[in-house]
Amino acid sequence: MSCLEILSVAQAWASAAEAEHHAPSITQILFPLGNFLIYAYIIKKFALPVVRDFLRSRREEILTSIQDAAESKTQAEAVVSGYQAKLAGIQREVNAIQAELRAEGEREKSKLIGEAETLAAKIREDAAFLADQEVKTARQKIRFDMAVQAESTARELLGRHLSSGDQDRLAEDFIQSIGRTR
Repeated sequence: MSCLEILSVAQAWASAAEAEHHAPSITQILFPLGNFLIYAYIIKKFALPVVRDFLRSRREEILTSIQDAAESKTQAEAVVSGYQAKLAGIQREVNAIQAELRAEGEREKSKLIGEAETLAAKIREDAAFLADQEVKTARQKIRFDMAVQAESTARELLGRHLSSGDQDRLAEDFIQSIGRTR
């Protein structure tokens, strides 16, 4: 097929289609076009500024939220590092107190053993029995004294180093840990 034949077939087909369908009148084209232009103008004039303002304010809110979250994160990290430093200091103090209590216990133990040896030299028959009794009593006393002293020292340290906020936080952590174990 040549180009001329193709064009003649296309023209014949278009004329047949035009014969079946009438061309729209000018009012059928202008009224919908006018309506579309009016709607487009109304949307551009009234809806777009509102949407644009909403999107801008939403963006600003999101940016503010992100900045606030970053600041909160920085503050929380500072608080955590402060608490970690305090915990490390408390552990050193606990170790020092334990060493001091051990040394004091050793001094008490040496003192009681010396007394027991003096009594053993005076009374040979009752020395073994009395020495065992004194050592048992002394150990119980030392344990009790160490426990009382450790408790009072721990209370004093906690009273000095824990604020009411720390106490609230520790109580809340304790309650949460109890809840997790269930």
